[in-house]
Amino acid sequence: MQQPKEYYQAQISRLTILLKKHRQRRNGITLTKVFLFLLAIYFIYTFANTGYTPYLIAFIAAIALFIITNIFETKLLKEIQFLHKLEECSRVELEYLAGNFKNLPTGEEYKDPSHPYAHDLDVFGEDSLFQSVNRTVTPHGREKLREWLLHPLKSGPPIIERQQAIEEFAREPEWCHVFRAKGNSQCITHMAMQQIEQWQREQVGLPRWTRPFLYILPVLTVSAWILYIASVLTLNIPLLLSCVSLFCSYLPAQKTLRTHMRLDEFTRSFSNLHELIGHFSTFTCSSAKLKTLRQQLFNETYNADEALRSLHKIQESFDQRSNAVVAMFMNGLFMRELHLIQRLVAWKRRYAAAIPTWVEITGELDVLVSLANYKYNHPDFIHPTPGDNQLLRGTAIGHPLLPANECVTNDFEVAQLHEFYIITGANMAGKSTFLRAIGVNLVLACCGAVVRAESFEFQPMALFTSMRTVDNLAKGTSYFHAELLRLQQLVNMAQHEERLFIILDEILKGTNSRDKLNGSRRFLQKLLTLPVAGLVATHDLELGELANTIPDNFFNRCFEITHTDDDIAYDYKLKPGISQNMNASILLEKMKLV
Repeated sequence: MQQPKEYYQAQISRLTILLKKHRQRRNGITLTKVFLFLLAIYFIYTFANTGYTPYLIAFIAAIALFIITNIFETKLLKEIQFLHKLEECSRVELEYLAGNFKNLPTGEEYKDPSHPYAHDLDVFGEDSLFQSVNRTVTPHGREKLREWLLHPLKSGPPIIERQQAIEEFAREPEWCHVFRAKGNSQCITHMAMQQIEQWQREQVGLPRWTRPFLYILPVLTVSAWILYIASVLTLNIPLLLSCVSLFCSYLPAQKTLRTHMRLDEFTRSFSNLHELIGHFSTFTCSSAKLKTLRQQLFNETYNADEALRSLHKIQESFDQRSNAVVAMFMNGLFMRELHLIQRLVAWKRRYAAAIPTWVEITGELDVLVSLANYKYNHPDFIHPTPGDNQLLRGTAIGHPLLPANECVTNDFEVAQLHEFYIITGANMAGKSTFLRAIGVNLVLACCGAVVRAESFEFQPMALFTSMRTVDNLAKGTSYFHAELLRLQQLVNMAQHEERLFIILDEILKGTNSRDKLNGSRRFLQKLLTLPVAGLVATHDLELGELANTIPDNFFNRCFEITHTDDDIAYDYKLKPGISQNMNASILLEKMKLV
């Protein structure tokens, strides 16, 4: 199987060649347009001087060819723009694989220190999980990804369904990149999403007095003109009927114009979502999740792609209002504008209620494509196995955000609720990184994404961390008080969850060491009454004595260091027992601070 880096490099090479050919074609089209324009001027000038009819015909032919060439150029420019976006996708991924996240959104606006785990686990912000995973191209897709990361699933079957859908998309990286390029070709803004919602709710209709005229008057008008051509009627009657038709058509002109403008805003706002829906219609689904989404978009009741195409045709017909000759002729015979409003009314009656579903599904597809891209970028990551045997068990677990050459992996397991692992170790020995590796992988697992491990079994469950508690002087909250509030949040959450996995790093730091030790012991014993299990990192080696007094619930693990007079060695490997070596004094001496 081709490695991601090789694939992206090959894509860039292919697209560079293709873009060069397209630019050459465009240059040729530009020269052709200039030639046809000059030719048209020559023909009309010659016709004006000679009055020779073939020159007029040649002029018309040159103008027609100019228009056709312009249409080709417009399509070619759109294709060039699309290829640029496609190339950009591969360049962004190459930068990402090289550890450069600068062109990826940080999700900084989603940061929330009060969330159960997002702040501690760097879910949002610079060099965050969101930056690594997010490749969404729609505002609602990005919001849905945020929702998935902040509120993971707590049941196995829906997680497995997501995994299967992600796996299926990951096998088609080119299809996924086309999806992203289509979405990025014209950015969908939050304002566009608001316009979609407003238009979907707006009522469209004709004045009641127009309804009797809609079909009877056009039939009478067309019949009168046919009879006039057949010399049965005089011109006055069909002319009068056409004038009545024009009068009826243009009487609600202001309302028609407003309807046209609102429809134009909607179709422009929805155009990229339509592109994404159309692209999904080309994908052959085998996973249950994608089959369900496909069925919701393309079923017997309505086909989203066909429905949006028909709406686009209505909008194009409205656009012809700008051509006065066509508008006068069509309205004078058929009352066309009123019939267009009637078609729009019928369309909204049938499809408007489905628009929120289409928006929701494109958002879900957007997130699944992002997670599939994440899986493709990390072929060594695996889909974890949700189950009921072990609360958490993994081999070679590593932090997903660390470069491969810096990532040290560890095996770890928690068999059941009320098991707590006390993690001790020197500063910089790897405690916090290990805690975050477990936490971030658990978030990914419960979202349906891949994790960094050789194997990973887990029970879907809620997660809570306390690793970066901060004070708030503006609210009069001291550091110690902030810690207590965080632990209170933990207890309140545990009382409402079936299973809660906790990750605590140096709790009760805001008080003296003896009080901290006693408080920590009592708090951990309190947790035995709640449906909780997890990890507790500490520098209080005495806290490890809980493994002796309550051996069925508390276990000691550590990150050990070795040192000589000149150097300190860190292996970042998790070991049984309590840490025996610390490094603060050694580091102070090495840095000549003592």
